[in-house]
Amino acid sequence: MKLRWSPASPFVRKVVVLMKEKGIEGLVEKEESNALSREDRAATPSPLGKIPCLVTDDGQSVFDSPVIMEYLDTVCDGPEMLPKSGDTRWIVLRRQATADGMMDSMVTCFVESLKKPERQSGGIVAHNKAIVFNSIAALELDAASFGEVVDIGTISVAVALSFVDQTFADDNWREANPTLAAWFDAFDQRPSMMETVLVDSLSVE
Repeated sequence: MKLRWSPASPFVRKVVVLMKEKGIEGLVEKEESNALSREDRAATPSPLGKIPCLVTDDGQSVFDSPVIMEYLDTVCDGPEMLPKSGDTRWIVLRRQATADGMMDSMVTCFVESLKKPERQSGGIVAHNKAIVFNSIAALELDAASFGEVVDIGTISVAVALSFVDQTFADDNWREANPTLAAWFDAFDQRPSMMETVLVDSLSVE
């Protein structure tokens, strides 16, 4: 298998963290891509022109990050990262959706920052920043149940919170969310997280 990836994309990071946690990183060849490059978008097997994109051994394209993570969890050996059924499955998927929504909003803020100052919309930035911090508040209410579980949901939340630290470095989200902060600071010490720290420039999903 081959993964179109970038060390700057939080959506790619989710996939790589999962691969490390399942012990399957050696099964996937990485092919670096830049989703901000027109040429790279044209070369990406995904018709969306985005990364991450996984190309299977039989040449099929799997995208985007939630689908890739579920695919790898299904076809590869290692610890189960997404329950196949039951209430826990929907809890995990809800956490992933919350985290992905946060990252989508942060990407929107980043794209807005690339515009000339006179063309930037403070309203767009404020709206999307509010989504991020409302989501953090919701996760705080859920964080006591995270425990030491490593799955698609907690991986996604940890990557999103790390991206908050990068995107809104001047905002202290930890002070109002101590349970979530304590959980994240412990999870962030896992080798899979420490080995996948994002570089500063951003490639979108």
